[in-house]
Amino acid sequence: MLIPWSLAGSLMVASVALAARLLVWLPRRSLDAAVPWLQSLAAGLLLGDASLHMLPASLAEGVPSATAGSYLAIGVISLFAIECIVRAFGRRTATAPFARLNVVGDAVHHLVDGAVIGASFAVNTTVGSIITMAIMLHELPREIGNAGVLIAGGYTRDQAIRITLMTTGAIPLGALAIAIFGHTPFLGESLALAAGTTLYLSCGDLIPSLWTAKYGGVFAPPVGVGAGMVLMWLATWLHH
Repeated sequence: MLIPWSLAGSLMVASVALAARLLVWLPRRSLDAAVPWLQSLAAGLLLGDASLHMLPASLAEGVPSATAGSYLAIGVISLFAIECIVRAFGRRTATAPFARLNVVGDAVHHLVDGAVIGASFAVNTTVGSIITMAIMLHELPREIGNAGVLIAGGYTRDQAIRITLMTTGAIPLGALAIAIFGHTPFLGESLALAAGTTLYLSCGDLIPSLWTAKYGGVFAPPVGVGAGMVLMWLATWLHH
């Protein structure tokens, strides 16, 4: 059942990513007001998934704590290195080359999102379902912003939609990769690696973006992140 659940969850996230590109026609002020709360909640859910579910599940699979910690660090550093490369090239120009680089970064990000979904369903369906919703919340503001980057880089709206169709295909690919190849004797290591990438998505990507948000004030970050952590703790408690 791991593959069907992972595929279903990843396709839901891909659908939200596609729909988010269409939201650029909505009033910008309304979107700006909702984005900090969506990002905060998603950050808390992802942080809770990594610390309360993925890492403990990795240890439960028999992975030694030092090994699990090493794989977690590799996950963090790998995603950090990818973002450093993207940012280094991205600073050189704000024209079409930057937009093309954004497409590459978006595809890699979607691949990681899919892997996180697959790893979450490997823990159990409750955790997988909650993390799917968290990534959906995460994708909504990301894709709205990415649409603006593509259009600013010279792409038309139709081209942006076609590009989104291609890049979001990485989400089910990542989920299926974990579901097929991660469900092996290396499942524990895969979960620890996914925990590292999830931690980076939460603490290195989502939370820092909250400091530059125009709306939400001082309440959105602690309330949203705290609510996400509580929801993940409740999921753990209900499952046990």
